[in-house]
Amino acid sequence: MRTPHHLCLIVLACLLAPPVWSQATLDGNWRATFATEGAEGREAMVELKGGTGTWTTYARSDKDKRDACVGRPLPLSITGDPAARLDLKLDASSAVAGCRDRKATLQRTDDKTLEGTFDNGRTIKLVRQ
Repeated sequence: MRTPHHLCLIVLACLLAPPVWSQATLDGNWRATFATEGAEGREAMVELKGGTGTWTTYARSDKDKRDACVGRPLPLSITGDPAARLDLKLDASSAVAGCRDRKATLQRTDDKTLEGTFDNGRTIKLVRQ
């Protein structure tokens, strides 16, 4: 009987296959670290569900008190293939006039990390919380 052997091979292949990423696997909270002009090491909280969500930049204790773009959730979307390349679009100006929209390209580096660059060439890293 070959059926049990074939079944064992199929089960083994499924266990050894890399995880399949989908938009749903991106759902949850992520900590973003990035640099802006004149400020290295900025952080934001990214909350995702179904490819859309919010981006909330954390305020720095010594600055940002009057920046309307900091400390409030701004809309974002992520599209693409999570196993290959993702496109992040921060649509900040739709929520607060004067806030900059941003785009970034991301790639998965492991099961909890996405890394890439913004459209201005600065790096971004998202780590699942």
